[in-house]
Amino acid sequence: MRRELTIERTVAIPLIYAWEGWTKPEHITRWWGPKYWTATVYEMDVRPGGIWRYSLRPVNGDVQEAYCKAVYQEVVETLRLVYIDNFTDKNWTLVENSEMYTTVTFEEVMDGSKLRIITRFNSIEELNKADEMGMVQGFTDAFNRLEEYFISKIGGKS
Repeated sequence: MRRELTIERTVAIPLIYAWEGWTKPEHITRWWGPKYWTATVYEMDVRPGGIWRYSLRPVNGDVQEAYCKAVYQEVVETLRLVYIDNFTDKNWTLVENSEMYTTVTFEEVMDGSKLRIITRFNSIEELNKADEMGMVQGFTDAFNRLEEYFISKIGGKS
C-alpha cells in the first residue's frame, strides 16, 4: 500500500535561497504553511538530532492552531533534509501516531531550484487523514509563498 505523499515543484530562485528558506527561522516564518496561515518558530536547530518546534495558525482564526515538533535525522547542506515531524499539543507533547517521515531534496536546475517533499506515513489511514486535512494544497501554497517571498526579496533567478 502506498503510504507516501510526494510534492515536487521548481521555484524560480537560486538553490542557496531555497535552502536558506527551509533552514533559517527568519525566512521560514514568512512562507511555511498554507496560504492565509502564519508560522511561528519556537526552536530551529538544523543538524542531525536537532529540533524544530513550530506552530501554524490561520490568519482568520477559524481553525485551532497546530503545533508540531520535528527532529532532524539528516542534513546535507543545499541537497537534503530528513526529519520526523509530529503533531503535538501546545505543551509539545507528541500526538500518538502522527509521525510524518519527511525528506526534502533540493536540486539546482536551469529555471531555479527543484524542490521535492516526500512524506511517509505509518499507515494508509494516516496518509488519507493528511490528504483530507489538505496537505497537498498546503504544500502547494507553501511552495508558491516561498517563491513569492524570495522573488520579492532578491528578484528571483537571473
